[in-house]
Amino acid sequence: MPNILAMDVGGTHFRVALFDDSGKIISVYRGETLRSGGREWMLGELRQRAEALRRESSEPVMACGVSFGGPVDFKRQRVTSVHTPGWENFPLSEWIEAQLVLPCRVDNDANAGALGEFRFGAGRGTESLIYITHSTGIGSGIICNGRLHRGRDSMAGEIGHLPLKESDSRCTCGLMTGCTEALASGRALDHMARDLAEHHPDQAARLLELCGGDPGKATARELIEAARQGDAAAAALFASAIRSLALALIMAIRLIDPDKIIFGGGVAQLGDFLIDSLQNALKEWWSDQFPNTTEIALAELGDKSPLYGAAALALQITG
Repeated sequence: MPNILAMDVGGTHFRVALFDDSGKIISVYRGETLRSGGREWMLGELRQRAEALRRESSEPVMACGVSFGGPVDFKRQRVTSVHTPGWENFPLSEWIEAQLVLPCRVDNDANAGALGEFRFGAGRGTESLIYITHSTGIGSGIICNGRLHRGRDSMAGEIGHLPLKESDSRCTCGLMTGCTEALASGRALDHMARDLAEHHPDQAARLLELCGGDPGKATARELIEAARQGDAAAAALFASAIRSLALALIMAIRLIDPDKIIFGGGVAQLGDFLIDSLQNALKEWWSDQFPNTTEIALAELGDKSPLYGAAALALQITG
């Protein structure tokens, strides 16, 4: 039976993997992204690693799927990234098809993560789900009635850019309206941690201990750990971020009523602490008129959800 290639292109690391036709990883290469190398460096790495995996494949390789860490116009199969220089309006699938002589499909990493968890992970057996990658930013992908919903402009599922309130917190999308990402992402928690440590050291004793006494080294990791240990100021900031995220989730639940909401990404490594905190915050919007039985769960595939989603894209080509 034929094998397929899957690629996961991110700003911190990238993966190129060989899968069999059942969605099992045969071999995978993981590398660190050289930001200074730009697009041409990454393209060279993808071609080199894909060709190496293809040579070691015992079966013909029939297709390639790609998860890209940024906006993608799925209909045109072009990267439209606005925050990664050099990738704007780049025809990535066309390039891969020319270089590897393989049919290819490309989608953004949140959509790929949703597809990966739906087909191979925590979303198996569901009809609808929302996959959320909660890391430096917040992205999401939506499965409805067993199909990935991308929307007219390939922008469906941007839960990180729901404007929750008027705010001076500038978001990466350029708005200043208090997007979910500006209020609850890993980047937002980093800013909260540094602000607390630098401007309110009398309230940040445990936080400062965790970052070695240097306010400039305070990050989301230390803030969350201080909150977990019961530090009042850190717990209040974390609770504020969780409430903002829960508000975005309840909007999504009201609109879609999914079977599951699945969390992946770096902040999701908090595990049950994140899930329990969200469940408690969501209770604020529960009522008899609006029952909420949507399950909040962690990604089964860990940080490989988008890679498995890329494999699912390739398997859609091969049928």
